[in-house]
Amino acid sequence: MPSSRHFSIAPTLLGGLLTVALLLTAIQITPQSSHWLNRLDFLWYDWRLQTHLQWFPADIQNPNIVIVDIDEASLQQVGRWPWSRSTIAQLVQQLAAADVAIIGFDWVLSEPERHPLDDIQRRLQLLDTPLSDRYHDLHADGLLAQALPSSDVVMGFFLHEQANVQVGQLPPAVAWLAEDEADQHVMLHLPGYVANLPVLQAVASGAGFVSTMTDADGVVRRTPLVVRQDRAVYPSLALAMAMSYLLETGVTLDSTQVGSVRALREVSFAGLRAQTDPLGRVIVPYRGGRKTFRYLSASDVLQQRVSASELEGAMVLLGTSAIGLSDLRATPVGTQYPGVEVHATVLDALLGEGFPLRPDWEAGATSLQIVLLGLMLSIWLPRLGPLHAITVGASVLMMAVLVNWLLWHLRWDLPLAPIVLLIAGILVCNLALGFVRENRHRRHLRGMFGQYVPSAHIEKMLTNPEAVQLAGETKTMSVLFSDIRGFTALAEGMSAVDLTQLLNDFFTPITKVIFDHEGTIDKYVGDMVMAFWGAPLDDEQHAEHAVAAALAMLACTERLNGEFQVRGLPPIRIGIGINTGAMHVGDMGSSYRRAYTVLGDAVNLGSRLESLTSFYGVSVLVSESTRQAAAAFAYRCIDRIQVKGKQEAVTVYEPVGLAHALSDVERQALDQHEQALAAYRQQQWSAAQSLWLALQRQDPERGIYTLYLERMVALQQQSLASDWDGVYRHSSKSG
Repeated sequence: MPSSRHFSIAPTLLGGLLTVALLLTAIQITPQSSHWLNRLDFLWYDWRLQTHLQWFPADIQNPNIVIVDIDEASLQQVGRWPWSRSTIAQLVQQLAAADVAIIGFDWVLSEPERHPLDDIQRRLQLLDTPLSDRYHDLHADGLLAQALPSSDVVMGFFLHEQANVQVGQLPPAVAWLAEDEADQHVMLHLPGYVANLPVLQAVASGAGFVSTMTDADGVVRRTPLVVRQDRAVYPSLALAMAMSYLLETGVTLDSTQVGSVRALREVSFAGLRAQTDPLGRVIVPYRGGRKTFRYLSASDVLQQRVSASELEGAMVLLGTSAIGLSDLRATPVGTQYPGVEVHATVLDALLGEGFPLRPDWEAGATSLQIVLLGLMLSIWLPRLGPLHAITVGASVLMMAVLVNWLLWHLRWDLPLAPIVLLIAGILVCNLALGFVRENRHRRHLRGMFGQYVPSAHIEKMLTNPEAVQLAGETKTMSVLFSDIRGFTALAEGMSAVDLTQLLNDFFTPITKVIFDHEGTIDKYVGDMVMAFWGAPLDDEQHAEHAVAAALAMLACTERLNGEFQVRGLPPIRIGIGINTGAMHVGDMGSSYRRAYTVLGDAVNLGSRLESLTSFYGVSVLVSESTRQAAAAFAYRCIDRIQVKGKQEAVTVYEPVGLAHALSDVERQALDQHEQALAAYRQQQWSAAQSLWLALQRQDPERGIYTLYLERMVALQQQSLASDWDGVYRHSSKSG
């Protein structure tokens, strides 16, 4: 199994790679590109703007901005579009009569209107002068040209990229670039145009382009404030209206040298300043959904259903919201947003509080965020569990969103998509690697313990793998050794196949008994089985479970012997030794083979006790430490011994059963046994002999009584030391 160290490094390395990848991507793309990262950021931009408008509704800075709308009702009452220039002239005259401050045309009148023959004939009947003398007076374009000077009218025109398409007359430029700057400037350059008729442009007070630019996803979030044609710079309709309103004829461009190019930073006029991006664009500060500004139907104005007080001093934009006239735009606040209202929004911002801005330091700030967050999360998250990692990742993400949202409230537009991707990417990498690590750990636990511990233990370990210490630890546990007595003689009388089947039939139920008592199988060696309690999961009752398992193993063996007898197989007798003490437990072995096992002197003593069961004629021997830890059972003290290789004497016991379940006869026999041992250790041979003989008559099959009677005979023939303590010193492992 790969070490946990490698798994802790892997998410850190992946997080670092993701950080570098996003950093390189973020610094290479431009806001106007169609890169997928920009498209993700567009989604965030729209949600942020919509949420901000819900919580902090934006007020219109200049309520005198009015949109006179060619709406569906106007088309029904006046007629289909385009209207006659005479109708438009009438509309201008009505607005002028209402004393509006300025009128902006959100359309282009680039082609002359034709004279309908019947209209000419009708008009000739009213004239007493030759047609040639009154031709221009009868022309609708002439009528509109006569009407335009009645108010400050700003005409609209189109700028586009096709240099070979140039129609109409452009207005005077509002600024000129120096010859050495034109080729270096990154301001939007649109060489083609569709402008107004010269007869109309000549009498207008100004003109501005009505071309709008969309982001890569077709949504209008930014719009150019100025555009250049070679060296000439032209204003947008909103900027031209603001200039005309403030009696300004030119603008000042503030640009800076960035490497080999010049980037626009600011457009100023009449004491007002508008910060732009290097291309000359501004972020449209939408105030709300469509028709946030005041709308008046053009048909109502024409038919004088609008009072002069509603229009007095107004800055009027003539545009359309009718669906069939193709001036509806996709915006962050709606997909059917009138284009004329985009111009109204920009005009309001020019004369009001200005525009949100993506600051010059945005690239550095974004890069710094990516580096700091990437390093922090790459180092921090691998140290946490899944739930804590999700909590931390979600908290950092919410903090990043909140900071970005607050900066937008301060009118700073910073991208968030790379930050969100970074946080989410590092979190997902950690969770994915954690999932892989968890699965590997689960498979490792199942592979290591599946045949050695109860299934309930496996589930607990999988639920809480941190509770399993595979690296090794020293703890107090209980160990059990069980061996088949006389196995060599048993094996000699059976074929290999029959012997294998016998062992399988024996160890299967015996293993189940150990599992049922929450034990862990350490190993099978021939006819021996070794088990322990207290690991891999902690078990405060490990000693009681071990003793209970030993007694259940004896009962299981008796039941199996009945089945073996029916099958003609020889009976099996087992010896069990149990000790409790400090042991070293863990995953041990070599790179070729490893095992989860226990080591230590306490383990060795358990093995010695099993070997001594046949010497004392008992099925189970436990140590003093096990007896003390498993106090719920009653015990028969067998001997105080010193095993081979050890200087310290230990007292060993035979468990009889649960103390509360003993009969009176069994309790009396245990009391007599204790009295006999006490007399024996005090060298009161006669009293001890009487008690042993009485016990032997009651239970002649129990070999311990015979052993002590024979031992006392030998001891009485010896000259014992004055400090004789009754300890029996075994010269071999089995006796």
